[in-house]
Amino acid sequence: MSLTKVTDEAGDSLMLLDVDGFLFAPDLSADVIKSLSHFPFRDDDVMVCSYPKSGCHWVWEILRMLQEGTLDVAVQEKEDLMMEWKTPEFMDKFPSPRVLNTHVLLRHLNPELFEKKIKIIMVVRNPKDVAVSFYHHHTKLVEYEYNGQFTNYVPNYLDGMVDSGSVFDYTRDWEKEIDKHPEHPILLLCYEDMKENLFREVKKIGNFLGKSCEDVFYQMIADKCTFSKMRDRKGAVHTEWGDNIFYRKGEVGDWKNWFTVAHSEMCDRICEEKMAGSRITFRYTLDNNRETNNNDGGS
Repeated sequence: MSLTKVTDEAGDSLMLLDVDGFLFAPDLSADVIKSLSHFPFRDDDVMVCSYPKSGCHWVWEILRMLQEGTLDVAVQEKEDLMMEWKTPEFMDKFPSPRVLNTHVLLRHLNPELFEKKIKIIMVVRNPKDVAVSFYHHHTKLVEYEYNGQFTNYVPNYLDGMVDSGSVFDYTRDWEKEIDKHPEHPILLLCYEDMKENLFREVKKIGNFLGKSCEDVFYQMIADKCTFSKMRDRKGAVHTEWGDNIFYRKGEVGDWKNWFTVAHSEMCDRICEEKMAGSRITFRYTLDNNRETNNNDGGS
């Protein structure tokens, strides 16, 4: 358990926390991370899980509205209910049903979650857009001490030398754990599907939670939770990290403005190798740039 610097091709270093060989953000507590193996779940907890920069924050806000049955939820920092960020004692003060969130792997968590049938929502996003968003995250937050260029950042990202490790290993690890527990309530969401039709995905989440809401309520949530509106809403509140740290552009396909052909091909090659046997297919663009939050008849 120690802070470690990962150096890129140009010599710029990224500060990370190594806990038993798994990399985390440098400002996390190793003690809190270690305590996850006996985290006290409640029967009605719901948990959002994802690799960083994959839509966890977005889904967490939607879940809060669905669980509380209202659009008028209080502005809240997601990190207050982030399992590797706050102690169980701190999170115990929040009333049920809690909407927890994490970027750790399932094997880091208390296996009691299987006995209690804790509902889990797993969010995935294409690894190229994740790379761009993660790069901005790493260069904007001072605790990482990173000032490198994107072209030098990509190889380390693809090698998993960032917090949460390889996006491919992370996704496959979760998928394999899901396969081991076919009876467990786990919903897999795709970031790009949400961008394509948010109403459809909000309704999918509601059905997964066992809600019996009218479509008009799902539509109201979709209208309020478009990426741009979430960014504006969060941007109105200054957090300890600054404004709009967690909502940048949110576009599908922005990676084309950043990746070289060589790096794109490198990503494709590693993805094909690491994701062999996976049922997950990453979406790197939206068909015909189709993006809506309307009820167009889809379910």
